[in-house]
Amino acid sequence: MQSKLEGWSEKYELGIEEIDLQHHYFLDLIARLSKELQSSNDHSYHKSLFIELGLYTHFHFISEENLMYRASFPGLKEHKKLHNQLIDGLNRNKLLFEDGYIQALQVVEFLELWFLNHTVGEDRKFADFLKKSEQD
Repeated sequence: MQSKLEGWSEKYELGIEEIDLQHHYFLDLIARLSKELQSSNDHSYHKSLFIELGLYTHFHFISEENLMYRASFPGLKEHKKLHNQLIDGLNRNKLLFEDGYIQALQVVEFLELWFLNHTVGEDRKFADFLKKSEQD
C-alpha cells in the first residue's frame, strides 16, 4: 500500500512544540497501524492497535483543546466538533474493518486524509491565532 504520508515533514509543524510532538507520534501510530493491519491476521492484536490509537487520539485532542482554551482561541467550539467527528469516523472505520466490510487500506486512507486535512488546515488556524496574539 502506498502511503499518502511519507513520514514526518516540516510542512506538518505548527511551531507549537507540544502539539508538534504529539502530531509526530500520531503519525507514527498511523504508520504502525497501517503496517500491522496488512501484515497480521490476528484480530485481537488489531483490536489492541485500534484501542491504542483511540486512546492516544482522545489524549491528543484533550491536550490540544486545553491549549486552545488557555489561549482563548475563538474557534475552540468548532474545533471540538471536528475532533468529535474524527472520533466517530475512527470508531466507524474500526467496526467496519472488524466486520470485514472495509479493508485495511480504507482505514489507513481515512486516517491519513484526516491527518493531512486537519493538521495542515484546521490546526494551522490555531497556530496562526497564537502567532497573531504574540504580535499584538
